[in-house]
Amino acid sequence: MSTLGAEGGPVRDEDLHAYVDGHLDPARRRMVDAYLLADREAAARVADWSEQNHRLSALFDPVLDEPIPPQIMATIAKGQQQRTPSWVGGWAMRAAASFAILAIGAVLGFGAARYMGGSEDVSLQASLPTEAQAAFKVYVAEKRHAVEVPAAEVDHLTQWLSNKMKTKVRPPDLASLGWTLVGGRLLPSSEGPACLFIYDDKTGRRVMVYLVSNANNEGTTVQFRDQNGVRSLYWLEGPLGYALTGNLDRGDLMPIAAVVKDKMRF
Repeated sequence: MSTLGAEGGPVRDEDLHAYVDGHLDPARRRMVDAYLLADREAAARVADWSEQNHRLSALFDPVLDEPIPPQIMATIAKGQQQRTPSWVGGWAMRAAASFAILAIGAVLGFGAARYMGGSEDVSLQASLPTEAQAAFKVYVAEKRHAVEVPAAEVDHLTQWLSNKMKTKVRPPDLASLGWTLVGGRLLPSSEGPACLFIYDDKTGRRVMVYLVSNANNEGTTVQFRDQNGVRSLYWLEGPLGYALTGNLDRGDLMPIAAVVKDKMRF
């Protein structure tokens, strides 16, 4: 499928897959960002793919760092002992390759069985959305104590949080979308200091922009997480990790996330 991007040029399914996998150059990624804002159906598909990638990564990545189970090692050792004479030639090479594939499949099967069995909660391994959603549940429902520093003191809030986060931090202006800053606060996180900004609209709905240090300056595409109705669009860019979090539908969060990315791009 091919469609026109918001800034010209075709956006194809392969572009969307590359976007999810983080394989686009910055210029192309910005074009796809703009395209997704204009096409909610495509944005929903991309968010679904991102969530699938997250689940697969959370499921199998830990297995790669674990020792291979003894029963599989024994099978591999037995195969190595039963060496085939050299005259078998290409057949032996193909058989060895097949054996290697079977061994790898056994390891992955071991991992899937282990995690599907529920021995660990793999969702805890994604700290950014998990911590953002926990903060949302604690603070956003508060009416009087949701923030430490109110929007009326935005300059003080900006300087204070920038000092604590050791990088420039300022609440993005979301007024064009109907969201008004309530204020912000400092939080602890698994990565050190974190902070949040809370916004509300005329109907009383609230969203939160959660920021945490991104020490390695890694960059990722926008990913989606829904935890019991608390939803986050989250990504890493420059010195910070971002998680736009609220009870809004994914399609309603997307344009807000685009403005946050634009306002806070380093």
